[in-house]
Amino acid sequence: MDIAEVERIELGSVHIVVYGAMLGATVAGQLAGIMIDSTFASRNLLVPCALSVALEAAVAARYGAARAGQPLSAARSARVSVCYSAMLLAVSVPLAAWIIASRPVSSAHPSWTLVDVALALGALAVATAARTGLMVVLAPRRR
Repeated sequence: MDIAEVERIELGSVHIVVYGAMLGATVAGQLAGIMIDSTFASRNLLVPCALSVALEAAVAARYGAARAGQPLSAARSARVSVCYSAMLLAVSVPLAAWIIASRPVSSAHPSWTLVDVALALGALAVATAARTGLMVVLAPRRR
């Protein structure tokens, strides 16, 4: 397999390297958000999550357009956002299950309830929609 073949690997409608760049933006956004949040000592997940979604969108819009040779359309941005959320979910669910299962039996902390799962899925849906909207707004303009 030569390098040209690797560069053509796509997942959904963009090159797979765009998703790798988005993952880097996720981590950078979460770390920056944690630093900002710890400055104000609020211990709230909103700042790291919001900054993470914003950086994911910026990277996806700009890098996706550069790789595709044109700005991503709104429909293509939505597909990229949904696909990325699905990949995050595929990684997060086994990790969450392992964390819950690894707790000692004597732990007083209850496992996730259906309400917790519904709230987490709702947050994922909001993040996906917000990422899509930001991708459309941040997409480079055609000249």
